[in-house]
Amino acid sequence: MTRAPGPKGTLIWGSLGAVQKDALGFLTQAAASHRDIVRLRFGPVIAHLLNHPDHIEHVLSRGAQGYDKNTRSVAQIKATCGASLLSSDGAEWQRHRRLIQPVFQPRFLDTIDPVVDTAIDAMLDRWAIAARNATPIDIVAEMMQLMIVISVRFLFSSEVDPDRIDRALKVLLADTWRRLEALFDPSMISPRLHRPAFKQALAEIDAVVFALIRARRESGTQPDDLLSRLLSAHEGEGLDRLTDTELRDAAVTLILAGHETVANALAWAFVLLAQNPEWRRHDPHKVWSETLRLYPSIWIMERRAVTLDEIGGYRIAKGSTVLMSPYVLHRNPQFWPNADRFDPTRFDEATVATRPRHAYLPFGLGPHRCIGLHLGNRVAERILTQVQAAFRLDLAPNQSLGLAPGITLRHADAVYMYPREAAI
Repeated sequence: MTRAPGPKGTLIWGSLGAVQKDALGFLTQAAASHRDIVRLRFGPVIAHLLNHPDHIEHVLSRGAQGYDKNTRSVAQIKATCGASLLSSDGAEWQRHRRLIQPVFQPRFLDTIDPVVDTAIDAMLDRWAIAARNATPIDIVAEMMQLMIVISVRFLFSSEVDPDRIDRALKVLLADTWRRLEALFDPSMISPRLHRPAFKQALAEIDAVVFALIRARRESGTQPDDLLSRLLSAHEGEGLDRLTDTELRDAAVTLILAGHETVANALAWAFVLLAQNPEWRRHDPHKVWSETLRLYPSIWIMERRAVTLDEIGGYRIAKGSTVLMSPYVLHRNPQFWPNADRFDPTRFDEATVATRPRHAYLPFGLGPHRCIGLHLGNRVAERILTQVQAAFRLDLAPNQSLGLAPGITLRHADAVYMYPREAAI
């Protein structure tokens, strides 16, 4: 087995500085220069970026038993979500998945539409006032608030202040990514050494979760939602019983993951439609799919090789890191001609049939594929349809539309748009 090609970087830090400066640009260029497997060095850490569907399928699906989540990224995510569906592996992951999976079955998804419609109506009422006053809205903040309301109502049959969660989440995500980019952080020694802002934000999220749990117990009601299932498992017996910590971790994970990814991509969908108005009447499913191609919220995934492996004829050392970036893969010209262009017809049935099956993976792949993908797609497409029927959204002039890659692919700044009450 030979060593994969890749950028040399600097003598001591390798490509660490380049990633810290522009992760998306660096990884995209590295894949363009070195093709399907790129060897990267970040100080003492060796990683391989995979940019071919077959190689990614090997790690996430066919050969998934040879790779685990014992990675730097998961270690940092655990500081917020604990041992949950996002961060666990093996039997622990299977136990959490078995408990939560039923809530995402089709019969439950049918109950989401009234929840979505009620939340959308309240948002559109605000937009109508903004339209009459010619006042711009921040589409990023609007989508975050909308998805928090929908997620908490659907999963927990409850209400929360969306700003409270969003403010805390911004701090948690930013600090987690900061720690990931650093080769060392004091929090690696002890959780007590986390920055005060991180600890305060985490305490705020915990307060929200414990208030939801306390209110449910005091109400004496048991709606058939995720919170009821978590509480039943917490108070039950046997192998599936959740400890106090596991109850908290599962609830926090579903609150945070349940809205962040969809909200980010929805904001991009409305930006793309404003920039490409000819697509405003197009199939919302294809518009949403193409948005996720260009701006996948989970833009990078990490696994650790538990044994020596070979991918594409190149050596993958035991204990080394493997990176897979949907953002980079979705721009691979082998599978996506004119990849930077917004073109929902890429998801016409005949066109899809010409591509490798796994050239598109905004929700991951294999056993750890996103549990909420069908729910997320359904909600997003319903929002797109109803907003487009009521308003045309135009971008406010003279603003940047930058990306902020971190744990998720966030917008670098607020994005202001003018809602216009008019036919499309």
